Amino acid sequence: MLVTGASGLLGGRLAELLAAHHEVVAGRHHAAVPTGLPTVDLDLLSPASLVSALESARPEVVVHAAALADADRCQAEPDLARRANVDASAEVARLCHARGARLIAISTDLVASGERAWIREDDPAEPKLVYGRTKLAGEEAVLATAPGAAVVRVALVLGRGFGPRATASEGIARALSAGRRLALFTDQFRTPIDAASVADALLRLIERPLAGRFHLGGPERLSRHELGLRVARVLGLPDSGIEAATQAALPLGAPRPADASLDSRRARAELDWAPRALDDAIRDSRRADL
Repeated sequence: MLVTGASGLLGGRLAELLAAHHEVVAGRHHAAVPTGLPTVDLDLLSPASLVSALESARPEVVVHAAALADADRCQAEPDLARRANVDASAEVARLCHARGARLIAISTDLVASGERAWIREDDPAEPKLVYGRTKLAGEEAVLATAPGAAVVRVALVLGRGFGPRATASEGIARALSAGRRLALFTDQFRTPIDAASVADALLRLIERPLAGRFHLGGPERLSRHELGLRVARVLGLPDSGIEAATQAALPLGAPRPADASLDSRRARAELDWAPRALDDAIRDSRRADL
């Protein structure tokens, strides 16, 4: 199995978890990947690098987790976002299809327009962000180029991540432990999920020849503010530093959808899958830097 983006917050953690069940080759660009895994160099912006990575790894399965996932950078550099999230995904799909490799591509809940809760896979996606638009175009390129591929839209990641970046829960916990104040949105809703739940779904997808889009969201729909209070309670941290805010009051470089909650009934039914309880996922957050 080749995991692209194996030095990333989610990709690295998925590579660690999947390696307990399969032989995993970690696709990396510059940053470190999980210890003990064989690696191949992989540059999303170089088609030749993608060809070389697949020729070297010779995978039966590719989990394509690499992306330009910084929403604000995508907004500022849309051409770069298209090359990384659309063109590279299309090339990975072409290479997998040509080699007969099973492709599972990681996408995002930020393809949502934000206008309704609990979106399903067949609901119209009208992303407002450049990031969301390029990820949606990448999904379409994957499914058109490799018809047997699966696309999994992953919600906001919490719990234990990989590398220097923090998951949503780790970022909140580290700020509160350091005495920093947090202004968290009351008008942005997600269905947070942990990497272990995502890995469980991927293992089930590898065993089943299912194609198309799957939503992987957690069991609860929360605002960012509610998530902050939940993290503080579960980890026994003071919540006095958490302030309620709105997106309008604290505008981001790229405003996020008001509601990106995912309905994951297809994954539950067809994969016999269920995400972990939210509190259990929060407890897995890395504490070393707290």
